[in-house]
Amino acid sequence: MDGTTKTIPLHPGQAAIYNSPARFKVVAAGRRFGKTHLAAACLSIAASEESNSRGHLITPEFPAYYVAPTFEQAKRVVWPKLRQMLGYKSQGGLIVSENTNDGWIELNKGRRIYIRGTDNPDSLRGISPCFIVMDEYADMNPSVWTTIIEPSLMDVEAGALFIGTPKGKNHFYQMFMGALKQGPGWEDWEAFHFSSTDNPFLKEKELKRMMNADNRPIEVIKQELSASFISGGSKILKPEWFPVVDSANPNLGNIYITVDLAGFAPQEGKKKLLTSDESVICVTMVEQDHWTVLRMLHGHWDIKDTCARIAWTVRKYAGCRLGIEQGALLNACSFYLDEYMRSYDRFVTPEPLKHGNQRKADRITWALQGRAEKGKICLVSDKRLGNDEKWNDWFLNQISDFPDALAHDDGVDALA
Repeated sequence: MDGTTKTIPLHPGQAAIYNSPARFKVVAAGRRFGKTHLAAACLSIAASEESNSRGHLITPEFPAYYVAPTFEQAKRVVWPKLRQMLGYKSQGGLIVSENTNDGWIELNKGRRIYIRGTDNPDSLRGISPCFIVMDEYADMNPSVWTTIIEPSLMDVEAGALFIGTPKGKNHFYQMFMGALKQGPGWEDWEAFHFSSTDNPFLKEKELKRMMNADNRPIEVIKQELSASFISGGSKILKPEWFPVVDSANPNLGNIYITVDLAGFAPQEGKKKLLTSDESVICVTMVEQDHWTVLRMLHGHWDIKDTCARIAWTVRKYAGCRLGIEQGALLNACSFYLDEYMRSYDRFVTPEPLKHGNQRKADRITWALQGRAEKGKICLVSDKRLGNDEKWNDWFLNQISDFPDALAHDDGVDALA
């Protein structure tokens, strides 16, 4: 440190976000990942630069802004971190002056970092940021970004960092998914997802204690620590209603293989795969009125791969019945499915599944809610399967989200 510069350390996850060339970065992260440290680092660097990545000259009339849901929260969260990170000029640091009441810190050369809250949106009108951080964006009114802040970035093509812990599938989730898909209008965006465990400075025993606490609901663990966008909205279905058992004997009941087809068009890139529906092959053993879900295969497959997986599953379970939702997708795969079954020397005629024009949410609720609540549906553990074949958590996450319209329900629908 020489009075004009200062080294700011970042752990690998924080560095990956900072080094991204994207103009707009959306970060969903678990508690204690280091979001505040990252925000303070980005603000400090942006406020010190002579020009930004888009070649615009950054003069003192273009300050950096940190925005939280409330002004008091903004001061409480980031002010101590900025003071610690930058230090005061009298002590060899970079802070020349500050005003706590008005919410600003001034660095050398007249550069400033302003602190604001969306509880007073008028305080954000007329600003011209060189960079802005929107912290805990899930707790903000999204119109503050779209109508006030976003237009203010045009002067110097300023960048923005959205960070926070998910709060269900609200506007933060929609922004995260838009940045992840990078479709039309999202070319300058990038999404990042980190759990609390991605902070290498947190002690492993503390993380295990938090993750395994018996008095902490699974929804809280997944949302606050794993940064999962679970909604847990109406609680029509609850994960605890679907116990996981170590094993089951498939010879004790009748086997039903039910298939939910999601289309066969090839998907390009991981980002698109994460946001599109999956095809699901669900294997369920029925003993009188009790269901044991033996396995679920799910993924994005082309038509031949899909039919091969269905035929392989049919071959594995002798005496099974096969049901596939009626419609164009069933018709499209009939030829290949017939060929693969003949090659396996195991032929089962698919039965077209009909839903009587019921809405998906209604038929799922009718099929699963009563049974599950009475303990009549269980899942066989996937712990012996490879990582690419695991399905328990994937399915239970969908149970938590149902019937959120923005959530996936492929596995739930296949079981129903």
